[in-house]
Amino acid sequence: MHSAEGLNDMVYNRCVGTRYCSNNCPYKVRRFNFLRFQDWETPSLKLLRNPEVTVRSRGVMEKCTYCVQRINNARIDADRENRDIRDGEIVTACEAACPSDAIVFGNANDPNSRVARLKAQQRNYNILGELNSRPRTTYLAAVRNPNPEMEKA
Repeated sequence: MHSAEGLNDMVYNRCVGTRYCSNNCPYKVRRFNFLRFQDWETPSLKLLRNPEVTVRSRGVMEKCTYCVQRINNARIDADRENRDIRDGEIVTACEAACPSDAIVFGNANDPNSRVARLKAQQRNYNILGELNSRPRTTYLAAVRNPNPEMEKA
């Protein structure tokens, strides 16, 4: 299902682990959870428990949530202060961990946001764009075709 903001959400309570979504995902980003993270007895696993992240049971499909808990926290803070979410206020975990600042998250509908300016560059492309699936994740690179015969077709 999709959220109002266009994020592809996982409803883990509804997942029965048939792996149908993984089979049909053209990007192959979904992973099957073979592990049991609900182990409450093992002392070394106590550090894995983050109260902001849902603990999924074994046998469900998983995918990136774009840190929906961080999005919700920023939305609550903005609503409390009666303002819009500022550009750069939401920082996903992968964006915070990236030392080269190569991952950018933001509102692509706001033309003044950093992510919208990056998406407007000529180097912006999406994977499997010919499928017209309109992915939210895009990439910046100089895409070159080293085979001149391909351009004629």
